[in-house]
Amino acid sequence: MLKLHGIKMSNYYSIAKIALVEKDIDFEEVQQMPGRDEDWLARSPMGKVPSLETPNGPLAETMAIIDYLEETQPDPALWPSDPYARARARQIAHHAIYYIDLAARPGLNAAAFGAPEDPAVNKMVGKATPRGIQSLARIAQFDPWVAGSEFTAADIVVANTVPLAQMVCQKLCDIDIMSELPGLADYIGRVNEREASQRVASEK
Repeated sequence: MLKLHGIKMSNYYSIAKIALVEKDIDFEEVQQMPGRDEDWLARSPMGKVPSLETPNGPLAETMAIIDYLEETQPDPALWPSDPYARARARQIAHHAIYYIDLAARPGLNAAAFGAPEDPAVNKMVGKATPRGIQSLARIAQFDPWVAGSEFTAADIVVANTVPLAQMVCQKLCDIDIMSELPGLADYIGRVNEREASQRVASEK
């Protein structure tokens, strides 16, 4: 049986877990903090969560985990079958990770865990994160899902990265990034209403 290692408060752990639940795959959860001990680095070279224990060995990085699940259990699909539509959905997922989540993440310790604020970091977060949201508007559809009519892994990623970025920007910069993109808040609500998302949220 697959084993998902990580901590439930991690949004990337949640993304991987929602993908497993959406695909109705049996798995076990193993609570594991990020760290640098050798046993954990053998499972996750950067010491981050999540990591998936598979019959062939460990696999780290959330998007790699999703692709593994898609290859080993294609139904129900989390990527479109059409090559262009699939690439566009992946583009949106990577956009949310690189230009929204990672743009806000330097401020996470101050916003969520009480670390001292750094004005330079706040300024950087307040500039880069809204730009990521504004540029998402050029590729998102919300019709009803972020890449169009099909629910995809991109929806799982967007719905689990934007709220964290919203929290950081609101607390450190007094910026409501949700308001930068009409329809975004309602769309995230639709994703969160799905059974898999509700289950993962209830088990945190």
